[in-house]
Amino acid sequence: MKLAGAVTEGSGAVNEDGYGFAGPPDDVHAAWVFDGVTGINGGSRLGAASDAAWLVARAEAHLAELAVLDRPLDHILSALVERLMADWASGTANTALPSDYDPPAACLILAKRYVSGWKALRLGDSCLLARWPGGSHRIFAASPNNAFDHWLAEEAGKRRDGSVPDMKALLAEFRPRLLAARAMRNKPGGYSVLECSEASLLMPEYTDLGHPEDILLCTDGYYRAVDHYGLFDDQALLDASSASAEKVLAALRAAEAADPDCRRFPRFKPADDATALMLISNNGEQR
Repeated sequence: MKLAGAVTEGSGAVNEDGYGFAGPPDDVHAAWVFDGVTGINGGSRLGAASDAAWLVARAEAHLAELAVLDRPLDHILSALVERLMADWASGTANTALPSDYDPPAACLILAKRYVSGWKALRLGDSCLLARWPGGSHRIFAASPNNAFDHWLAEEAGKRRDGSVPDMKALLAEFRPRLLAARAMRNKPGGYSVLECSEASLLMPEYTDLGHPEDILLCTDGYYRAVDHYGLFDDQALLDASSASAEKVLAALRAAEAADPDCRRFPRFKPADDATALMLISNNGEQR
């Protein structure tokens, strides 16, 4: 498959998303998207703009080396986690972390081509849309943490009824609940996510895609164009992203800018980092 386009843009001073691919743009054989989990520690302790940005940068560097290897996805994930654990040990060796420190984490979507077809790995709530010849499509967009996300949006909306508190105030108020939710990472009844821990290996989602015509990898911030703002359905998002992911992002940002207090479209954050990578059929690729 070939790269039709890719885009990434932060919603604030730090973009905690990331993406990459292996192979030349006209013959991509692996692609991935990261979505760093917004920190609630009140500052960075790992020498980067944020701890989530540190994790994404380290994971991107490692995956660029690992994704080219002819190994199953679970082996690639194991090697990635092993490297991240070493990074964490080195990065925190001389750092005293508070008892309620929230460790960095990130969502990950990785798609890789094998002899038998494309396969995908998913950790967290980022999205993968795939379409096969004939127009059928498949989506992986449901988050195991949707109920909590909806609760956050509703509670934040109540506080915005009288005023418009900034994100720092909301994060401070909801921090105990956020910590409790994040304690369920990679645990039964919780949700999967990539972190510097072997726990990342407990709940990954693997999918056999076969030989799709199109593949879209995107963060939930980009998928807001569908599930929050109703600018597209899944089919239209694939079409629009194939034509120009930049234009999709521009439409997304326009919708957010038109609703800065989150009243028309209830959500916890007025905007989110947004990243997408679109692959389309290469006529020379064997099916």
